Amino acid sequence: MRETLIKNFLRISSIPRKSGNEKGISDFFVEVAKKNNLEYFQDKNYNVLIKKKGNIEGTPTILQAHFDMVCVKTNESIHDFNKDGIEVIIDNDKVTAKDTSLGADQGVGLTIMLTLMEDNSIKHPDLEFMFTVEEETTFKGTVEFPYDKLSGKNLINLDNCRDYEVVIGSAGDIVNEYVFNSILTEKNMPSYRITLDGYKSGNSGENIADSEETALTAIAKLLKDKEVYIKSINGGTFENDLIPSCVVEIQTNLDVYSIFNNVKIEKINSTNSFSLEDTNNIINEILALKGGYISETASSNIGIISTNNNEIKITYIIRSINKDELNRISNNTKLLNYNFMCNEVYTDTEWIPNNNSELLRKYKDTYYSIYNEYPKDAICQGGIESASINKRTQGIDIISIGATMDNIHSVNEVTYISSWEKIYNILIKLLSNI
Repeated sequence: MRETLIKNFLRISSIPRKSGNEKGISDFFVEVAKKNNLEYFQDKNYNVLIKKKGNIEGTPTILQAHFDMVCVKTNESIHDFNKDGIEVIIDNDKVTAKDTSLGADQGVGLTIMLTLMEDNSIKHPDLEFMFTVEEETTFKGTVEFPYDKLSGKNLINLDNCRDYEVVIGSAGDIVNEYVFNSILTEKNMPSYRITLDGYKSGNSGENIADSEETALTAIAKLLKDKEVYIKSINGGTFENDLIPSCVVEIQTNLDVYSIFNNVKIEKINSTNSFSLEDTNNIINEILALKGGYISETASSNIGIISTNNNEIKITYIIRSINKDELNRISNNTKLLNYNFMCNEVYTDTEWIPNNNSELLRKYKDTYYSIYNEYPKDAICQGGIESASINKRTQGIDIISIGATMDNIHSVNEVTYISSWEKIYNILIKLLSNI
């Protein structure tokens, strides 16, 4: 089975699948369905549903994964995510990528589903394979999926990244955009471009504590209460990811080399910047939007800061399984008095655990029968598609599982073939007795 899983992971990794560019991977699975004489449906968004008739009696079950991946690369890489497949590196059990994110999230889930689709030797009830688009950006796939075409009563989402856990619920989240507009004025003083990098990258829901100190917060702390004038500040790519590097352009008469140690500093030609008052407001807003754990049930992250002429935008995600707490934190950020306007970009509902889940009981019993211990129950801090699906369906029993992977959404992303095999083998045994 190891070689089959590897082969299928490489097949999937060869197809570009950046969020919003899922047609290729969507068409690939349609062709697999045709080749295996499986019923399929592909909608206008390139969501796909494939049905495989069961060979035993049992509860009809849905397996679900998203097509898209987060695309990041090293500064030196010439990789084009719009047309290039991922260059996968296999080192015994470890799987990584050359100079890019690996896309194990959710390439591994897709691999397991592909293998189950093509393996006719396993015993299983009626199966439905649900593939969705744009999970990493808009959740468009689950929002607009044609749920009337589903008949399964169980749903197993494959988006968890710890094989010893089973996710039974997830936090809801609110994503806000904070916008600052002012005027740039001319100043007769030296100008510099400061680049701070080397901070941890990856998904902030997986690495919650690391949201407290990112490249952005570090640079804001260095500039705070100093006579510097910001011209622009940029960093981050996704609201749910950490900011590993940040670039700020400033004007100042201070000795920047004494402020910034072991940091890339370039002299630039620039004549204008925000006022000192505006600069202080920008810095204070960044530091007031706390990252990391806010409470035992809530966390947050600044994922993006960008500058366009005289406008600065900050994208901030707040997460909590407690809806009232989530709204309270969001409302408090709107009251910060630093001249930023707040716009809500989107909100995702929380997924409340089902204490009477028969699917959960069977999964845990199956896990115990193999490993003589039970998997840990987990509540996911990051929003996952299970919550969106749960909101839009009735009577479907949902859990989320998955193979172990580390540093997702970064160039240091790694997963483990033994963990793929573990999840696959658990699923085979579960499906034979579901």
